[in-house]
Amino acid sequence: MKRQILRNSFFTFMVLLLSSCFKEDEKVIPLKPGNVETYVIEMLPEYTIQSYFSFSDGGIVASNDRSNWDMALSCEPGDYTLWLNTSVFMKAARTGVFDFNVSVSSQNLELLFDESTGRIEGNAIGKWWINNSEGLQGDGEVILIDRGIDREGEQRGFVKIQPSFDPVSGEVMIRIAATNGSNERSFVITRENGRRVTAFSFDTGISIPQPEPIPNQWDILFTTYTTLLFTNTGDPYPYLVNGVLLNDTLVKAALDTLVSFEEVSREYAETLQLSYQKDIIGYDWKAINGDVTSGNITYTARPGWNYIIRDRFGVFYKLRFIDFYNSQGKKGYPTFEVQRL
Repeated sequence: MKRQILRNSFFTFMVLLLSSCFKEDEKVIPLKPGNVETYVIEMLPEYTIQSYFSFSDGGIVASNDRSNWDMALSCEPGDYTLWLNTSVFMKAARTGVFDFNVSVSSQNLELLFDESTGRIEGNAIGKWWINNSEGLQGDGEVILIDRGIDREGEQRGFVKIQPSFDPVSGEVMIRIAATNGSNERSFVITRENGRRVTAFSFDTGISIPQPEPIPNQWDILFTTYTTLLFTNTGDPYPYLVNGVLLNDTLVKAALDTLVSFEEVSREYAETLQLSYQKDIIGYDWKAINGDVTSGNITYTARPGWNYIIRDRFGVFYKLRFIDFYNSQGKKGYPTFEVQRL
């Protein structure tokens, strides 16, 4: 009898252990459908505000000026990827130079931006660190950074950086200077457990408070970001767009245009293939009227485009955009309807 009790206890333990290993994404939470709610996100006509939105909280949980930071360092164990602030059109290039005292320029260099998909393969800087028998160390290459544009659209200029590891703390250290070597300074970037990234500024070091909340506090981000657009002849060119990015560690989404917003049900949502792709919602929920190269354009929302979103708690929502202008006719105020399924 005692042996049977032990067997039963062991079986129960193993069931609990295995169930704890299932991905969070596998949980399905049935809830009574909510009411259709309407939200207006204030980004301002210059699109200067970044806002983090939570469906469960029914509003913005954090916001910041998009120019408050320059780069973000991954906080994932063993990962030291540096991400650009593409909301201000930043780009980077490997220089092939390893002496930080050498002047560098953008001539003959290919400046890249981080892909808006969020894929690590699309990171502009790439892997700059080495982990071998001697431990963690930077590869020593100098990286040229185009700091993008300010809120007036003026160029912020270039700097050069050389990431490495602080010999005392073991944290990432960023050496920064003008391209000719002037105004040199260094910042040690402390990574925080529980965060996706730690953001920092070339002017002040680590941003306080951090612009991005911890992952389990938000679902989608309203922001500008850099992506590829195409001319009428099919030629690609980088462009700063205004749109929505996912919390791509916990949130999934899909676009559906086959049924009306009213017809989208929980059962229908569960038949769709959702994606963690960061820009799956993106910018083209609004039609562009005019020529983007001239800047003489207006926007029209596409209410027939439905976005099915599974939030960080596994709850389904449907969302559609109905405007991009406020009641005074000013752009930069995305307006959307959302309903919990």
